[in-house]
Amino acid sequence: MFSETVQPSAYESRKAWLDHLTEIGRSHGFFERLGQHHSALYVQEGSTLLVTFDEAGRVYRQTKDGLPLGFDAVQRREWSLLNIMASGQSWFRDANLYRFFDRLVDEDFFDDFDQVIFLGAGPMCGYAACAYSVVSPGARVLSLSPAATLDREDAPFEMRFRAARRLNFNDRYGYAPYMLEGAEQATIVYDPHEPLGAAHAALYRGPNVQRVPMRWCGINLYPILESDGAIDRLVQATARGNLRPLRFAQITRNTRRNYPPYLFRLMTRALEKGHPDLARKVAVHGAKVTDDPRFAEQLKASEQVSEPAGVT
Repeated sequence: MFSETVQPSAYESRKAWLDHLTEIGRSHGFFERLGQHHSALYVQEGSTLLVTFDEAGRVYRQTKDGLPLGFDAVQRREWSLLNIMASGQSWFRDANLYRFFDRLVDEDFFDDFDQVIFLGAGPMCGYAACAYSVVSPGARVLSLSPAATLDREDAPFEMRFRAARRLNFNDRYGYAPYMLEGAEQATIVYDPHEPLGAAHAALYRGPNVQRVPMRWCGINLYPILESDGAIDRLVQATARGNLRPLRFAQITRNTRRNYPPYLFRLMTRALEKGHPDLARKVAVHGAKVTDDPRFAEQLKASEQVSEPAGVT
């Protein structure tokens, strides 16, 4: 079982970080550079394979241990991990990556596992998790706020990611919803109050696809789900085949109730809609369970508004 962790202070440079990933791969599987924009880290452990997609910049700058999405599954449950990292906004559209997955399919790589799960968070990585799941028929997919495509005809509403819209989304693995046809189950988590994210989610359809709303949580769902380990519980539920909307709500209930940005968004929305009493209730709860000073400030402001005018 691989258990080594390295603190960020141990990385003197990006090269040192990559050298560490190379050593992990050399000792427990492989680490390969796939052209200029992608890399693959494989850690062989158990009979369940978690395939994740991540951004190199996020892993290097924002994680405590410099390890990519899904590595905790290796450490906690001895699952195997295949992580694909993108350097920059590549959207995983690269012939080198296509050839890499072709090779794995030719070698029956995915057939060696009892279960395969694809995981991605955010428009780009969530898209990739759905798109590349086609290489392992029968896999399960958990995708957070994925884009469906950036092709102008299929997603004319998409005005973000202007540079990436020049990429070709009409060749292999291009339209992610079609790539899910062979999956056992795919769960698409999205915020229905984010118009662009909801528009992409609506393109994911099929008897094996379930769209699960996570209201008022924004387009970047990973931080809230990672904050108290909910993402790990969701992956476990995906592995067990019991991740349904009710189970999702049960897993994320405390997460939502204790995450400051989510509570602040609820409070702000209540104020915008003219519901000061509801905003106050959210502020009372937020002040109690978080250290965010904005809730105390809102309580103070609401008290000043509610004070009766002085008698002269």
